[in-house]
Amino acid sequence: MMSLSTVNLLTNARRQFNYKLKANAGLFVSLLAVQMLAALLSANGTVSIGWGTGNSVAYLRLISGDVIIIFSLLWAFTAGLTVAANAQRYDFVFVTNRLSSNLSSMAVLFILSAGGGVSATLCGILLRAFLIITKDGFIFTNISPYVLLIGICSAVLYSLLFSAVGYFLGILAQRNKAYAILLPALFLGLLFVEARSVGGTRHILSVIHFFIRESSLLIFALKILLTVALLYGAAILIASKMEVRQ
Repeated sequence: MMSLSTVNLLTNARRQFNYKLKANAGLFVSLLAVQMLAALLSANGTVSIGWGTGNSVAYLRLISGDVIIIFSLLWAFTAGLTVAANAQRYDFVFVTNRLSSNLSSMAVLFILSAGGGVSATLCGILLRAFLIITKDGFIFTNISPYVLLIGICSAVLYSLLFSAVGYFLGILAQRNKAYAILLPALFLGLLFVEARSVGGTRHILSVIHFFIRESSLLIFALKILLTVALLYGAAILIASKMEVRQ
């Protein structure tokens, strides 16, 4: 005699999360590789300042973790695309639906983004410390725990945003393959038009300023989290209209 059991949505999503996190473990390896590459590119300092009189010239090299952050954000965007692309293949390991699949994928991206943001910030500090010990001409300023915490929170939030954008575009491309070509072409076209415009409204620049020109961490976090929620909500709606198997 057979009995029917109803699988709870959250329980199903948790099982898929555990499976997808292990399946995407390679993304952590790629994160390490990307951050090591960025650290090597930053090893000579991002800014050099020279001064002196006569034949005597002194140089001051300034260290910044910006390159590591930028590379980590590009990795987060790629991670979003990768998780979206692999989700369809992993879904059929379990009895699942589109909602539980998306929830588990978003949870995986949250873990990946948190790891990427924290490691990017700490990698920048380790790079500074390493260069202070091994090379001359570098000056290291003390970083307070508060400033470090702000840096980590900001990096994690930006990683969440970039991974959500990547996931949304990945789901959109699954709905129609043409979007994979049209959207990058549209973005590059807008960049070209805005670069040539003088005095006109620059929408892409306005969007960037909306996120980076914010002095309040709370408001900044609300902006990021609301945008991430909208992107994931749109991804769920798009995925719900797709067939179970394509």
